[in-house]
Amino acid sequence: MRSIKTTPILLLYLFTTIILTSKTYAIGPVDLAKDYTYQGAKISPDGKHIAMAILQNGKRKLAVVSSSDFSAVGGANFGKKQEVGEFYWANNERIVMQVWVSEPWKEQPSFYGELFAVNYNGKRGRMIYGYRAGEMSVGSKLKKKVSIYGQAKIISLLPGEEDEILISSTPMSSSGGRIPTAHRLNIYNGKMSPIVAGGPVPYANFFADRQGNIKIAVGTDKNHEKRVYRFLDDKNDWQEVPSESFGSGYYPLTFDESGKNLLLIDNKDHDVAGIYKLDLETGKKALLYRDEKVDITNIEYNLARDNVYAIRIDPDYPTYVMLNNNSEEGQMFKFFLDMFPGYKVNVTSHSKDGKLWMIYASSDRAAGSYYLYNKESNKFSLLFSNMKHLKSKALSESIPIKFTASDGREVNGYITYPAGIPETQNVPLVTLVHGGPMARDYWSFDREVQLLAAQGYAVLRLNFRGSTGYGKSFEAGSQRQWGGRVQEDIIEGTKWTIQQGGISEDRVCIMGGSFGGYSALQSAILAPELFKCVVGVAGVYDLAMMFEEGDIPNLLFGKAYLQNQLGTDKELMRQYSPAHNVHKLQAPVLVAHGEKDVRVPIEHAEALRDAMDKHKKEYEWFVKDTETHGFYDQKNRTEYFEKVTVFLSKHLK
Repeated sequence: MRSIKTTPILLLYLFTTIILTSKTYAIGPVDLAKDYTYQGAKISPDGKHIAMAILQNGKRKLAVVSSSDFSAVGGANFGKKQEVGEFYWANNERIVMQVWVSEPWKEQPSFYGELFAVNYNGKRGRMIYGYRAGEMSVGSKLKKKVSIYGQAKIISLLPGEEDEILISSTPMSSSGGRIPTAHRLNIYNGKMSPIVAGGPVPYANFFADRQGNIKIAVGTDKNHEKRVYRFLDDKNDWQEVPSESFGSGYYPLTFDESGKNLLLIDNKDHDVAGIYKLDLETGKKALLYRDEKVDITNIEYNLARDNVYAIRIDPDYPTYVMLNNNSEEGQMFKFFLDMFPGYKVNVTSHSKDGKLWMIYASSDRAAGSYYLYNKESNKFSLLFSNMKHLKSKALSESIPIKFTASDGREVNGYITYPAGIPETQNVPLVTLVHGGPMARDYWSFDREVQLLAAQGYAVLRLNFRGSTGYGKSFEAGSQRQWGGRVQEDIIEGTKWTIQQGGISEDRVCIMGGSFGGYSALQSAILAPELFKCVVGVAGVYDLAMMFEEGDIPNLLFGKAYLQNQLGTDKELMRQYSPAHNVHKLQAPVLVAHGEKDVRVPIEHAEALRDAMDKHKKEYEWFVKDTETHGFYDQKNRTEYFEKVTVFLSKHLK
């Protein structure tokens, strides 16, 4: 299989492959465990300044530089206890951002719904929403305002409005199931308007036109069913859209400039989701684009966010479909795709006059770089790159694959072979399983893939049943099949890969995090002769425990979600639970977990450990007491990577 070179078929704009460097360098855990220093960059509407999130000493800060020479002009730093979260230019001088809170007992920060605003030069910073909004403003003598015990979500930045944005406000609750309300929020003094629209359903996302008029709300009820509502201006009330009018993949995108037409994604009457234009007055819906095999992955909006000029799908390599070739944004995007062959491209922002554009480009061997493009001078300037210390070292290429499962369904994935090893040499294989299961692997930079490949392993990633992106029936394939059909896909895909050649069939390991950690154990239990070692990270090991421990049961729809995914058959759940079946396990296991994990509590790892002790199974234990669902801290991540490399070397070489 290693001698096969794939040539992707051009759909519209399909990336080409990058040529590997001729010399191979050793890449170790320390190299790949490093934090991504730069985590976002956006240019101001007037094009004069660039705001960016920078990770320093494990904390996110906001830096603002001049777009002319990249000199520092301001920013925001909350100190040791808070971090800068997602941020937005609300006008030419004011930046609104989420406040992430760092807790001393855990590494990963939390978002409690607070919003902070500051001028680009670092002045007039204050909390404009949240439970601490009543505290004294940073660096000022402004009077206190009323604290708000709720969570904010930005609905619209209200183009044309200088002082206000539109937000939803959801009162605090343990279940998160309180009804949100929509308000205008002053970005300078934090004053919130009376209710613009009350929410009709829990977990509601509001959608508004350019003028800030709420038009649509989409939420989830206690049965984990999607609910859609239209706001009737003449009645000042909501009208529910019958469930038979939309599919499970229904999601509004934006309203056009007139406010009469809604762009949306939907999969009604079709297995795969497409993008549509809906006339709200007549109800007529026109299909703009739908692929026959895969769902839409990403949307490229114009600056006013009242139109979509391109979409991305991922059948194998990233593929772009142009929807608006005549718009300036569409023409510029086509130009950027041509200028960055072999890369995924995203326009993060551009100036209102269209002269300056911020581009983010990444690939399977490049973690991502931000470029500023000056249209007048036709010049690209590199702002910064992540993992730039790896530039001179040979990284490994990810190649799309697909095979036919035993039930006839096509399963896609990616294989990554270690660079610099002769094709005649068989190499060990690590099957790396993604979480979810409602998630998927993409052709993209993955630090774990590169870590394993650098150690001389081929890496297999499969988008098994339950993975998103391949239609609703494929995604539904994991329901009550966590330990069945899903694992069959993984086992069959691993065996198929071995059969293609280039793999040492007696040196195969399986590894994954979250649901992937569950799958690593469950697959090794079902196919003990196939896998010689197992790495489970933050894994679910007792399915019945999911109904009792962690944050999912506390959600309004938590019980319904779990019943939909796992069913109610306790005997089947026990049969599908690694903690109750370790007696069938032959491979040694590395169990890694965070003690502060609330999604999959440490009790899962402890139950697995106790069962392995009882049956005298070989395992290693790696637990960090301040980590949550994974390893967020760079030092802990480095230790984990080092632990994995030693563990795999012991059992595969």
